[in-house]
Amino acid sequence: MSCSNLVTIPDAIKAHKKSTDDVKFIDGSWHMPVGDNPRNGRAEFALGPRIPGALYFDIDDTAPVMGSKDNPKSLPHMKPSRKMFASAMDQMGITPRDTLYVYATNDCAFYHRAYWTLRSCGHDPALVKLVQGNLDEWKENGGELEEGELVEGEDKRLFRMKDLGWEEKTPKYQCLNEDNADDVVVDMDQVLNIVNNQKDANAVIIDARSAGRFNGSAPEPRPGLRGGHMPEALNVPFTDLLLDTDKTKFKPMGEVREIFIKAGVAPVSDDDAESRKIVCTCGSGVTAAALAIGLEESGLRKKEDISIYDGSWIEWGGDDSTPIVTSSS
Repeated sequence: MSCSNLVTIPDAIKAHKKSTDDVKFIDGSWHMPVGDNPRNGRAEFALGPRIPGALYFDIDDTAPVMGSKDNPKSLPHMKPSRKMFASAMDQMGITPRDTLYVYATNDCAFYHRAYWTLRSCGHDPALVKLVQGNLDEWKENGGELEEGELVEGEDKRLFRMKDLGWEEKTPKYQCLNEDNADDVVVDMDQVLNIVNNQKDANAVIIDARSAGRFNGSAPEPRPGLRGGHMPEALNVPFTDLLLDTDKTKFKPMGEVREIFIKAGVAPVSDDDAESRKIVCTCGSGVTAAALAIGLEESGLRKKEDISIYDGSWIEWGGDDSTPIVTSSS
């Protein structure tokens, strides 16, 4: 297993205090847009407090436009093209040599997708770090915080991709060329092939949703979706991997590894090709990233063996033609 990309708050503060141009801090906070008064990561970043000089990576905005030719099914926060990603990096002032520290605001359990996107779209994975801990802990350890509200349209950190004219420009940022760059996500046809050819697919599907949603006994938070799961999928609720007391931290990786193994994810050797590949899925492709990180950081799989089903349950559960299993099936 490669060196861990998880960073403690004290180590992140040390990196921030160096104040070098090749170190960038990125708020990757995101929240489920459900309920009467849902939190909004972008709005909270603008309101503050935030880490001084921090940038904001908006997984909803840096994504194919809903209804466009690149996203005809209008699925949320899909993986951006390499050109869109590079254009966002240019706007954020990020170069391929920069070390990126992705952090989240207090009680945010959904910032893993921002980290995953940065590592999967063209930045050197070794240069992207995931800060373990929240802003309260940052302050308690002597970290500085930036106060004051940022104004949309005035502060360049609150850009919108649609305003950049990026489609007609050639980005300066050069994405890292990886042999498996297109394998980090799979589509519904590829998942159907795994489901319909389980003996020959040599892949395991892991679902990050709660046990109730997985079994079909609890309702989906988004209207119009069927309940249940893909045939033969395993269930590892992403919250099981995180500390109960702080959702911005993973449990010790030894515990994370055992959670996966107990759920049916078998360890593999370098020479074992069978069932090496893992497809992580969830409601909309966000919390699947927590599974992907846990699998890699715990040493159960290498990064190149892990994919995310980007459409996830919004696509699968919203299509009447896909097979579904429930607890009453």
